[in-house]
Amino acid sequence: MHGERLDAEWVRSRWKQADTALTKLMQSFLPTHGFPPGHNAVMLATHDSHQATGAFVDLTPIPSDLTTLYWVISEASLPDVDSGYFIHSPATAAEHFREYGLAPIKDESIALVFASDGGAI
Repeated sequence: MHGERLDAEWVRSRWKQADTALTKLMQSFLPTHGFPPGHNAVMLATHDSHQATGAFVDLTPIPSDLTTLYWVISEASLPDVDSGYFIHSPATAAEHFREYGLAPIKDESIALVFASDGGAI
């Protein structure tokens, strides 16, 4: 997809694939790791998250691909996938933007934090 705009139907199809893989992972997690998994989910967007995305767009010019992503997926919490991956809800990303502003990343015109990982090594 390099150079192309993110397509909502493509995101939705990837969500379906990821949801299937996540279900299989959670079913095998306890026998594989010896302890139960945390809450792992990729949540689809709702009316409320669409409103939060609109408010986020009004707050700062977020990239259109991020708007498309948020139009399909409101957030993700995957603490048991690799070192942990998280897509923050649009409301949380906007709150962090209000509190901290843009992230300082060299040579970037806009560095908006909307996700994080668990940071484990």
